[in-house]
This record gives sequence, C-alpha cells and structure tokens, in this order.
Amino acid sequence: MKRNFRAIVRNASSTLCLFALAPALSYAQSTLSARSFGDLSDTSDAVTENGISSTAGGLGSKAERQQCLNGLNPSGNNGAVKLKVQMGTYRIYNPSTDTFDTVWMRSYNGCPTGPTISVRPNAKLKVTLDNQLGADNPPASCPPNPDHSTPHCFNDTNLHTHGLHISPSGDQDNVLVTVKPGDKPRVYNFQIPANHPSGTFWYHAHLHGSTAINVASGMAGVLIVRGSRQARAGVADGSADIDTILHRKQASQPMREHVMLFQQIEYGCFANATTDVPDFDPATYEWTCPSGSSKGEIRGYTHQLAFLDPNPTRIPPQLNSSWIWSGRYTQINGVVQPVFPSATTFMPAGEIRRFRMVHGGNRDTINVKFVRANLSALGLADSQALSAAQVDAATNAAATKLAGNHSKASQVVALNAICNGEIVKQLEFAEDGITMRTMVEKDVNSMNPGYRSDVLVAFPSPGLYCMLDEASDLSSTINFRVGSMKGKDRRLLAFARVGPGVNIPNTTVGDHSKYWQYIRDQLVAGNTNLPDPAKSDLTSLSLRAFAPTIPVDGPIAKVVPAVFDITFPGPQFVVNGKTYDPDPTKPTFTGTLGTIDQWNVSAGALATHVFHIHTNPFRIMDILNGAKESIFNGSGGCTDAELRSGNGDTEYCNLQGVVRDTLFLKAGYTLQMRTIYQDFTGDFVMHCHILDHEDRGMMAGVHIDSAKTAFLQNVTAPFTAMTKDATRWFARLSGKDEAQLALAGSLCTARDYTKR
Repeated sequence: MKRNFRAIVRNASSTLCLFALAPALSYAQSTLSARSFGDLSDTSDAVTENGISSTAGGLGSKAERQQCLNGLNPSGNNGAVKLKVQMGTYRIYNPSTDTFDTVWMRSYNGCPTGPTISVRPNAKLKVTLDNQLGADNPPASCPPNPDHSTPHCFNDTNLHTHGLHISPSGDQDNVLVTVKPGDKPRVYNFQIPANHPSGTFWYHAHLHGSTAINVASGMAGVLIVRGSRQARAGVADGSADIDTILHRKQASQPMREHVMLFQQIEYGCFANATTDVPDFDPATYEWTCPSGSSKGEIRGYTHQLAFLDPNPTRIPPQLNSSWIWSGRYTQINGVVQPVFPSATTFMPAGEIRRFRMVHGGNRDTINVKFVRANLSALGLADSQALSAAQVDAATNAAATKLAGNHSKASQVVALNAICNGEIVKQLEFAEDGITMRTMVEKDVNSMNPGYRSDVLVAFPSPGLYCMLDEASDLSSTINFRVGSMKGKDRRLLAFARVGPGVNIPNTTVGDHSKYWQYIRDQLVAGNTNLPDPAKSDLTSLSLRAFAPTIPVDGPIAKVVPAVFDITFPGPQFVVNGKTYDPDPTKPTFTGTLGTIDQWNVSAGALATHVFHIHTNPFRIMDILNGAKESIFNGSGGCTDAELRSGNGDTEYCNLQGVVRDTLFLKAGYTLQMRTIYQDFTGDFVMHCHILDHEDRGMMAGVHIDSAKTAFLQNVTAPFTAMTKDATRWFARLSGKDEAQLALAGSLCTARDYTKR
C-alpha cells in the first residue's frame, strides 16, 4: 500500500490524489478555505482543480467563482470573446483585521480579474468590449474638453493588448479610441502574426485619463500566446517556441502551469456618498472599513491614487504613495494571501511547475521570493519527510499566528520568525513574455507594473513555504519619491502547501544550485529527441533556439532621448518637459518603418518611473548609473561598484541584451536600448506604467511612417515650411486668423498627400 501511495504522489496528477488526505483545518473554517488559490490558467489541469474547490472565495457562490476563473478561447485558435465592463461586488481579505471587506469595483464581467484569453500565432481573435458602466458621477469629472494632465472620465475605457506585436491602428491595438458607457459595443479584431513568439502577455484598460482607476479596480487579464514551433536541426535563431520543451517526462504532456495575476486594489470606504476621502485610523492613517459600512470603492485620484501626506500638521510633509498609507495588500488572482494550491490540497515535492506571473497592478513593486517555513518557530517538529497531516498542522499554525498580528510591524516580526528557512530558487526563462537566451537563477524576482516573468519552480521536500513580497530599500521601488519613507516592508503573498513526492537531491554543479541541477536534468531527460544545437544547449540551460531576437545590430537612424520627470510648480508629469498631447498629428516621437533607433530613456532625480512602449519591443544595450557609468561587468552581472552603491540591488544585473517592452527606471539612471520599427505603421504611445503618472500626462505619441511617406516628407519639408511662413505673413497683412487662411488655401502637408 505504501509503495502504491508513493507511485501515485510521484505522478504529475498527484495533487488530485492528495485531496482525501487532508483533514479539516480549524482556522480554515473561518478564513483559510475562502482564501484558496484560484488558478487563472485555462488548461484542463487548472479547470479540474478549480472545480473541486468547495469554497466561493470572495464571490457570492461557488458557481460564480468558477465562472470568474474560467478562461476564454482555451484552444487558442480563431475565436470570439466578450468582455462586459460593469460594476462588480465581491469580498477581499484584509489581514489588518482578519476579516473580509466588501468592495464595489469597475470590472470585466463582474469578476475580481479579467478572464485569461489564449491565442495561437496566425489566429484571429475577435473581442467585443461592452461598456455598461453608468455615466460619471459627479458629471464634472468628465468635462467635454478635459485637461490631459488631469485624470478624467473614469467610466470611459478601451482595450490594450500589452506586449503583443500587432497593429496599433484601426480595430486592433488602438488605444486612441474611446468607448463610453452606453456606446455600441466596440469590436476589436486582433490578427496575431504567424511568426509571433509564444509567451505570457496581458490586456487592460488603456484610455488616457482613466487608465489607472480602471486597472486599479481590476480591469486587467492575462493573455497567453501558445506556440508549437519545434526546434530545428542546425538552427538556433529563436524561431522555436519554448512551450515545446516544457512538458512532463512521464506522458509528454505540457508542464503543469499556474497563472498568477498580481493586482493592487486600492479601495477605500467612505463616510458618505459625496466625499472622496477614505475613512482612516487617526493614529496610523491607514484606511479602515468598519463592519457594516458601505462597500469599498475607488472614487478618485487625489486621495487614492497619488503621493500625499494625510496628516496636515506634519512639517515637512511625508509624501508617501497612497498605497503605503492605505495599508492594502497585493492580491493574486483576486485573493489576498491565498493558500496554494488550495487550503486542502498539495503540490507534490520535486514536481516542476511553470509559474506565469503578471504584474497587473499599479501601486507597488513586488519582490517575489519563496522560502521554506521554520516549523520549529510554530512549536512543530520539522523534517524532510513531513506527512500531509503535518503540513495541514503547519498551515493552520502559521496562518493563526499571522492572523493574530494586525499591525504591519507585528506582521513583519511574525513573518521573520516563520519564513526564514531555505530559499527556493526560481529559474526564470522569460521576461515580458519573451524567452531569454539562458535561464537565470533568482532568489528574489523583482516585478514592477506591466512586467511578466515566467519561472520554473520545484519545491525540494514536503512542508509549508512562504511566497513573500520581500522587503527592500524604497529607492529600488516605484514608490520612491524625494521626501518619502525609505523602506518597503516584508509582506506575505501566499502560503504554498507541498506534500510528499520526490525530494530534490542536494547536489550542485559549479556555481549553480541544486535547483538548477535538478531542473536541468529533468528537462534534458524529457527532451531526448531534441535536435542539436538546442539539445546540447539545454545541458547548460541555454535557450538560443527559443529566444526571439530583434535585428538591431545595423546602422542607427537616430538617438532618441526620453526623460521621465516630475516638474514644479504643479506638479507636472512630463516626458521631455511636456505633458501628453493627444493630437495624433503632433507626435512627440517619429520613426520610419524598418529603421533602427536607439532610445536613451531616463528618470529625473525626484522619483522612479516605469518605461513602456507599445507595438515594438526593445533590446537593452546598456544601463548607466547616476555617474553615467555602465552597471554591467561584461559577464552577465553587475559591477562590484554598482552592487555596493545600489545596496546589493541586483534587479538590473541580468538584463544586458535582454528583449523587453517594460522596464523600471531608477531615479538618475539611464536605459540605453534599441528598437526596430517592424511590420506596422501608424500611431501608438510610450508612457510611464505607473498608470496614475500616465493619466496625469506622462505619456507621448509615437508615429511610424512607411519609407515612402518618410521620403515624401523629407522632399516636401522645405516647401511646407515656406507655405507656413507665407501663411503667417499674409495673416499679419490681412489681420485674419492664420488657421482660417491655411484652411481657405487648402494647404496640405506631405502626410495629407500620402493619405489620398
């Protein structure tokens, strides 16, 4: 019988077989069961496990929870899906009170998160966006001619496919259109290129003026491109899909994956229907939601999506992010501090899982770290051969201990006591959905708004593990601003329950950990038919055959400076000294199809920002510190001087040569990257992905012309300039308006000509 049990738990589907082994948990009866992890993966494994859960979580019923977790278009082929934009009501666990707060939020389909949507290369995806939100209240928040440096029209929306290389025009990834409440549903027709790489992407609301309030309400979802292109003999050009080698050895089935969408829902409760100042504790200034109060909401930017000091008597003010003052917690798939894979199930030790992690939040940097819990601190015996019942006891004890500490300081003390065991390495193989040229071992995986990280994780032995949001210096987070507090505290993201399986041997190779060795051995053993050079590369976890490249080694057309800064008086949130101008005829940046530009992007000294550009990704060539010196040592890491000056911060250290679409900008640092404008002309944007910065003006238009149009513009530029000068001269003589004369004369530019 014991022999049969061991065989079962070694099987890839052993999690399901462990369900019956878990006795009821005393603490779970109140909160743990309601905090069971719900997987946003649309695979059959995830659907099965989600369906077995006996809890409604934060939703009204188990059926409602199941509906919210179900993916759309799981086949990935040509498909049609619908997203209904509506107010949704659900509950969010609040560790500061060990209770659930009821919230009323803008949402997709009434759910805490948008549904996962899968698509394959060369597929057509039709998405119908139906805005059923009511009119803005008060109406003054949505004026007819809004100031584009001020957030506005919170119930207007549209849709952006973050990271996809598709057209930015027409009915595709066009963020310059507006879908108002009550409008005819907007139909998007996304055509995925046949050579689009597989990867983890996401979608979210992206209308300038309301982007942050919509995303911070939960209007975001994961978008997966699933690929099937095999590695070819003699070729290592990045044209194959990493999906084809991430499978289980036993049955050559896809490796079990878990989709984790991180969000920061910055809800507040209010004293009455008209105020936009959340209720708060007069001693700590953290936001409160008294039992029986009105539902938590996000009503505006000034007091909920900003840097502020709620204490008006403090001199000088401590301008912290409202996220810090709020006391809210990052959630995963709509649940704060979930129990993974659920409150009654286990992940088998030694089984390699793919985690698709997406930072779909707006308010905080997340430093993901996996650490084994110290059971002796809970008064329990620990070993490498714990039974399912012992893991149950550990889960109950750890959750109970943490729940008894409501203040942030006491929670940190409890976490430090519980979560101080062995660090479980993450093997990262893709950033921003794009497979890297080699896997990277990480103790801490720093993620900022807009980031995606694909990692392989295998827990070494049965036990309870902490998924942490690790503490850090504030200067390495998006919440840094001169005059703000100087540290980010440690938080619990989730508890992971690991049951009996196959313990990972304690063997290492060179500078690599036992995790690198174990995962490498499993991948090599499971891909015996892989052709060279991909097969030989895999022995060192090199992924050249699967890592897409962008051809930026040719001549550079121009160097483009882009400085993200906050200026005063105001403050004003600017790119190159200017706030966003939505007029597509006045783009801040222009380029020509097929050319390579180098972008030198930096943040001013006052605050940190997050750079994101639509349509075309970039390759990181170099990163310069405040002294304008490269941080890279030429061997895949940071210089010793940089590590000392950055207080050991390694977030940038593996990024040289990596292809991204989103990157954190530390104050005073400069990102040197190159991009090539491929496949698509038209208008799109680049902006700060701290989305309230974007809504306040930190965005700029980008226009890409075809080579023909660019040539005509260069030829006609002198004549256009002469015409403009003549118009001004006649206007001065006649006393008429310059614009009226230009219209009467039917003056046209080269761009007008090319559109005929």
